[in-house]
Amino acid sequence: MDNYVKVLIHRMARASRTELTPRHEAILEYACQYYERNRVGPLYYNLKRHLGATREEINRLFPYGLNSVYSWVGIPIRTTDQTCKPVINLAVQDAREVYLDHNATTYLRPEVSRTLVDYDSGRLGFANPSSSTQQGKRAYEQIQEARRTVAECLGVEPEEFIFTGGGSEANSLAIKGIAFRHLERRGRIITSSTEHSSVLETMKFLESLGFAVTYLPVEKDGRVEPGRLAEALSETALLVSIMAVNNEIGMIHPLRELGAICRERNVPFMVDAIQGFGKIPLKPRELGISLLTVSGHKIYAPKGIGGLYVDRGIRLVPLVHGKEQEFGLRGGTENVGHIMAMGQASRLACEEMDSERRRLLSLRDYFLSRLQEIEPGYLLNGSLENRMPHNLSVRFPQVDTSALLLSLNAIGICVSSGSACSSGRTETSHVLRAIGADTPGYGTIRFSFGRKTDREDLDYLFTYLPEILSQIKEPKR
Repeated sequence: MDNYVKVLIHRMARASRTELTPRHEAILEYACQYYERNRVGPLYYNLKRHLGATREEINRLFPYGLNSVYSWVGIPIRTTDQTCKPVINLAVQDAREVYLDHNATTYLRPEVSRTLVDYDSGRLGFANPSSSTQQGKRAYEQIQEARRTVAECLGVEPEEFIFTGGGSEANSLAIKGIAFRHLERRGRIITSSTEHSSVLETMKFLESLGFAVTYLPVEKDGRVEPGRLAEALSETALLVSIMAVNNEIGMIHPLRELGAICRERNVPFMVDAIQGFGKIPLKPRELGISLLTVSGHKIYAPKGIGGLYVDRGIRLVPLVHGKEQEFGLRGGTENVGHIMAMGQASRLACEEMDSERRRLLSLRDYFLSRLQEIEPGYLLNGSLENRMPHNLSVRFPQVDTSALLLSLNAIGICVSSGSACSSGRTETSHVLRAIGADTPGYGTIRFSFGRKTDREDLDYLFTYLPEILSQIKEPKR
């Protein structure tokens, strides 16, 4: 099986809460190989003859028996009662790759890539920034230059920004760093119900240690209403953690109002700005933000590099202990090349922010006008106001999410889903549930644009979308 099929299998297993065992894998491997040889799926007879797997065993292992086996490895199913529909078979004349999943990750900008090549080749040095040599001093200065660049984008002092190994680490350091300072008396942390998993899983961990966590509900458009935060704040509150931009539906929270409430109550305000940094103005001092996290691979820098703004009045307990690196908040030798790359990507993103926003708004309007022509029954998750211009989370009527996702991918269009189908059981994302968008009979796809996205990409999508929808649409009930 190739990696694509393996990813599909694990996604289906997670969605159906099925714990994969070697027996599952053996059956799926055989089914995949059988289909590659014969272009049809194996029947129960074949599975029993070659693997000794009875109908009863398969029905016990998989949510919907043989139909699940087929769906999980992408074998077309002729009867689709209670199953995910398979990918369609569509002839494409002008095949091309269209990447519309920039919220998931971005490619390396050429300028950033050249910096990495120069560093990895040794042309920019390779010394340890903590060493006392001239080469080490140069490496240290390169880190400081990148730090100054990111800090300038945020309007903060360089000494208030540290580099981490990514956005999730930055989120964890910010939240646990505050919480661990209060291990003796614990206390309450306030967050929203639609945060990124790196925040929500950290909250669950802290709950297991005895901390209390309040999960604020969101409005229908996905935003936290400031009044709810004001009501939830209490004397035991240690931290408020609300993301800047939702990664699934692109809604921008009212940071200024939320920050003002936190400042008035003297409670630290932490913002996961991973989806917003470099795309919208984010000035922590102006917005009342005490801690703010960023990530490189969302702004055309490499994966494995991120950062955290820490207001000079905040004290954190580090996750990685060491010596003086990153002002004592993250021990270990710094990833100099990736830090330089992130500094460069940050500068370019901030310089181009306004012009890119205007271009993406125009592209978004074009997308919606074409979509209205093809599928007037679509629904937009969230509102058009207070959202990022490059993100559109769309609900398609009478459509299975997985079928649409895989069908688009089959013709070279890369997108993400808002829910996952698992052969009769659908697990909707926590964000869609929170805003009431987990309505039956709709499939959700997230389209997120980037620097290279243009009208030709969207025209390619809309050339084939009508036929895809016509083939996978389920009859009205």
